[in-house]
Amino acid sequence: MKSSRILVIATAVIAILAQTPALAAGGGGSGGGGGSSGPSASGSRADPAKRYSQGLEFLKAQNYKQAEKAFDDVLDAAGKDANANFMMALAQIGQQDFGNARKYLRNAVKYDANHAMARGWLGAVEAKQGDAGKAAEQKTALEALKVKCAGACAEAAAINAAIAQVDAAIANPSAPMQLSGAMTHFASANDGDAAYLQAAGLINEGRYEDALWSLRAAGVALGPHPDVLTYQGFANRKLSNYDVAISYYSAALKLDPEHRGANEYLGEYYVETGQLGKANAQLVKLDRICKFGCEEAEELRRWIAGAKS
Repeated sequence: MKSSRILVIATAVIAILAQTPALAAGGGGSGGGGGSSGPSASGSRADPAKRYSQGLEFLKAQNYKQAEKAFDDVLDAAGKDANANFMMALAQIGQQDFGNARKYLRNAVKYDANHAMARGWLGAVEAKQGDAGKAAEQKTALEALKVKCAGACAEAAAINAAIAQVDAAIANPSAPMQLSGAMTHFASANDGDAAYLQAAGLINEGRYEDALWSLRAAGVALGPHPDVLTYQGFANRKLSNYDVAISYYSAALKLDPEHRGANEYLGEYYVETGQLGKANAQLVKLDRICKFGCEEAEELRRWIAGAKS
């Protein structure tokens, strides 16, 4: 895959892209699940990621109305993307519209229960809206995430910051809520490349739970990106989270129907779950996409042959 510079949330609540990323055309690796570069790039299907990046730039400039328009476009393409819902919520908070912010934050944690930053902001908004019980629920969920992370995952600092944010909001729900100050962190482009590469390396090592932490951070920065979604599907599949895995594959293929990695891994999913007819259909699709052959098609062919032997 060709390298594409992205930015990743590192320790707190917002990440801002320094440049516009492009959606992947065919990355995602082959059967081992690894990769040695950042998300691959193609200009042909870049609209959701481009609008996500623009939305982040509008947030950085405190142009919240334009940010809302940008994330609305992203949600039109990927309505169940947790990060797009999260960023839309931040645009609402910037406009002091806490009712709409709560709606989008609830969506974010619905689509990704481990989204620490969304839970931190949701707890704060619930407290501000007068529901201390709902705020406390978010703190409980964050504390469970902290135990799961054990202080060593990619989002350890973000989890701690989110818990502190909920505590502060419960203690003083009438305090002003702004998208500025110590709770906002802007990561560097090098951080973004490193996080994606770290996730790929962890997948190669079979450390799928750890990889998901890094991939979640990448998703916060990049939004709905087929390469990131494909690896999230792969890691969940290896953890036998089959329903979650296929939801990520489906999201990746909705954005880029010809993404080679997502098509291969979906075929492998069908082999693992005994659906050889669907696996063969994926192979036919890959053979069509890869007119002159590709590693992804050959890997899936091996999987299918192994299941038949």
